Amino acid sequence: MKLSKPLFMASGKRDTSLFNRTSELISFEQHIDWNRILKHDPFKCSQSLICQIAAGAEMKNSAANAIYEFVQYSVENNKKVPSRIKQSFERGLSFNQFNETDYSNCFAHYPLCIYSAKTMLKLLDLHTKLFQPWT
Repeated sequence: MKLSKPLFMASGKRDTSLFNRTSELISFEQHIDWNRILKHDPFKCSQSLICQIAAGAEMKNSAANAIYEFVQYSVENNKKVPSRIKQSFERGLSFNQFNETDYSNCFAHYPLCIYSAKTMLKLLDLHTKLFQPWT
């Protein structure tokens, strides 16, 4: 299902030109169980993170840019993405007015999640370092 208005295509909010859409990545995206993610996220922190990143939080963070690009592509091209994920992304884009604090508008929509995008990205990085097997 295509977005009614692909805001992110015309907005130029983030430079995602560094990301290469490999067939492996596209295959990975098709197998994301978005409903499982939402089911195990009672505080809606995943939606808050998506909203904040789309609103411009952590624009210099490579992980945030990867998440943005991943969600952007999934929202536009994957019919299995739940409407709550799409709404979080579109909401964040609508808040993005190129001000440093635009992402703070997301907090009112996800009041149970007390973490900023910066904190959640640090937690994801820590999780990766602690639990990802050495390769």
